[in-house]
Amino acid sequence: MSETPPNLRLTTDSGRGPDAADVFAILVREHGERLLAFLRASVPSSSVDDIFQDTVLVAWRRLPDYDRTRPFGAWLRGIARNLVLDYRSKMGRERPTDDAILDGIVRRAEAEDRGDREEFRAKLVRLEDCVARLPDEYRTVIHLSYRLDAPIARIAAEVGANVEAVKKRLQRARGMIATCMESKGATA
Repeated sequence: MSETPPNLRLTTDSGRGPDAADVFAILVREHGERLLAFLRASVPSSSVDDIFQDTVLVAWRRLPDYDRTRPFGAWLRGIARNLVLDYRSKMGRERPTDDAILDGIVRRAEAEDRGDREEFRAKLVRLEDCVARLPDEYRTVIHLSYRLDAPIARIAAEVGANVEAVKKRLQRARGMIATCMESKGATA
């Protein structure tokens, strides 16, 4: 788990991205309850933990192939679905109605993901508006840090400030964005 897939780089205050394993763990934690619910509805309880772990391992190995335009939760459940089908095949439990039930569970989860995407898009519009309202000196450091993934030292050089001043600007900008988002009825 030491190699960082290029599509998971995020920026932190230090200008360095977190380890891919950290990002992956956050995503799995975020979608874990739905995945467990899916597995509990699909296999005997004695097999849920094993298939959950197998799903996470397969997802980690296939992470470089993940299409970020698709919901992570749906992708994770797709992997789990295949593992459930393999499990059922090995256990001799494959019945036509099981597949129909499994497909229904997958469709319901995907519908929930669509709702999550719509909520995410609405938050993104509010966030972009809040960033646009920032004074130039704050908007510039936010743009360099989050859009261009620039390290703090490079941002400092570009804006003609020292590293500590850039860190403080980023902190203040984040505070302004959070206040703006709260006033719009959303959290950042």
